[in-house]
Amino acid sequence: MKNGNSNTKLILLHPYIQKQGSSNRLWLLAFISFFTIAFLLTLIYTRESIAGGKTTATTTTVTAGVSSSVSTFGGAPLPTTVINTLLHYASKSNDSFHMIHSEMKPISDVLRKCSSPCNFLVFGLTQETLLWKALNHNGRTVFIDENRYYAAYFEELHPEIDAFDVQYTTKISETRELIASAKEQIRNECRPVQNLLFSECKLGINDLPNHVYEVDWDVILIDGPRGDGDEGPGRMQPIFTSGVLARSKKGGNPKTHIFVHDYVRDVEMMSGDEFLCKENLVEYVDTLAHFAVDRMEENSFQFCRNKNHTSTKASSS
Repeated sequence: MKNGNSNTKLILLHPYIQKQGSSNRLWLLAFISFFTIAFLLTLIYTRESIAGGKTTATTTTVTAGVSSSVSTFGGAPLPTTVINTLLHYASKSNDSFHMIHSEMKPISDVLRKCSSPCNFLVFGLTQETLLWKALNHNGRTVFIDENRYYAAYFEELHPEIDAFDVQYTTKISETRELIASAKEQIRNECRPVQNLLFSECKLGINDLPNHVYEVDWDVILIDGPRGDGDEGPGRMQPIFTSGVLARSKKGGNPKTHIFVHDYVRDVEMMSGDEFLCKENLVEYVDTLAHFAVDRMEENSFQFCRNKNHTSTKASSS
């Protein structure tokens, strides 16, 4: 028989010992993974910082170069070839209401000779708006239009354009009455030398931004508002207002060049004769009239010095 007390020894492995070993290995793996990820993130961040630094440096260099170019060439007048090219393509527009080359050329010539910075006031947003802005690129160009929504839309399309709207209160059918009323008030509300901002003359525009009345305008172009139909506003107000602005200048060139487009219609010709004067007519090309109006003394109460003066129509090629 075998003895029941055997010498066999049992070795028991306690579960805690096994778990403790696995836990240590997990902590070691987590520790190594953490430092690996940290190292990779540091490496990526460093590379992006270097690349960003290079990009910033490059951008700064390019910006400085552009600024230098603008400061060097921005103030130079447009070359004649550029002006001629702009006029050429503008005159080839398919729009039926655009100016022809012979009409745009006199305006371009005056702008080219105008002392910089040239102050250019334009009544009407037309097919030539961007052309006028480009030709006077060193000066101030302001546009006045009768349609507030179109003026806002045009400014949104071309943020470099300064456009303001005005509410005209005249009608073409009232032209003769309005001119007669202005002549009666020539020593009061409709005098040729005044600040129109405070005027009650029916032909004066008094609701433009204040600074428009403070600028000594060198060139004024009247190509708006609408001049067709008895109910249209006509161009009596812009013509009268331009005549007053020219005569009321405080400084700058004592002479103001005023261009009136569509000078074949009764309203334009009647208003031009009364407030811009035939004695000041420089040339008359196709449907464009060019006047040169001198500054006047404050106590002047006559728009035209010689109403009987007859002007000669200039020919143009």
